[in-house]
Amino acid sequence: MGDRLDVVELNESFNVFLPLSAVWERLRLPFESSAGRCRVPGFPSIDGDPGCLLLVEDDEPQKRLAGTKADQPCAGTRIDIEIGPANASGWPTRLSLAQSGFEAPLADLPDFLNAHWRRIVADFRLYVEHGVTAPPAAWRASLGATTRETPTGLAVRDVEPEAYADCCGMQEDDILLTLAGVRILDTAELWTVLSMLAPGDLATATWVREGAVLESESILGGY
Repeated sequence: MGDRLDVVELNESFNVFLPLSAVWERLRLPFESSAGRCRVPGFPSIDGDPGCLLLVEDDEPQKRLAGTKADQPCAGTRIDIEIGPANASGWPTRLSLAQSGFEAPLADLPDFLNAHWRRIVADFRLYVEHGVTAPPAAWRASLGATTRETPTGLAVRDVEPEAYADCCGMQEDDILLTLAGVRILDTAELWTVLSMLAPGDLATATWVREGAVLESESILGGY
């Protein structure tokens, strides 16, 4: 395993127009809860259940819930949730959400992490504010390479030998144009397309290299 880089922290703070006690109750999903562990909404898990499994290390009622994420993706990262009155009147409730401790190479991929975080915050707020869980994300098909967002699309990085991108013939610094016929502009769009595919699917990709558009197809791998 790579070194854990605690300097990388994703965080978001926002007001929730619900009583503090109601917000506290919605920090845990009702699907699984036991001493020292619970499921937290919004954070993805490849086990297919809503939310993620949290090993609780700090549980201060109506103030703070924190611990270590126990399932993939990003197992071992730390999740910190703090709530309290937004002002002296006690209304609304202020909530701060953070995730930290990502391993390399994820810590070196800010575009990937920011897309990951935007979806988590949206799904977390959906449950806390409305009591609705988003459909579990499908973490299955894989491009077989990391990517970096650019003004013209995703630049390919760190191609994994014998994985999908390598079998198609992609190289580092190629610009991914389409996957399965869909134009890919950013990390979130790549995730959306991959979530609709599965390992073993035959998928066509196009990409740009030195002014030429290249095309190939291969079998998708998985996580």
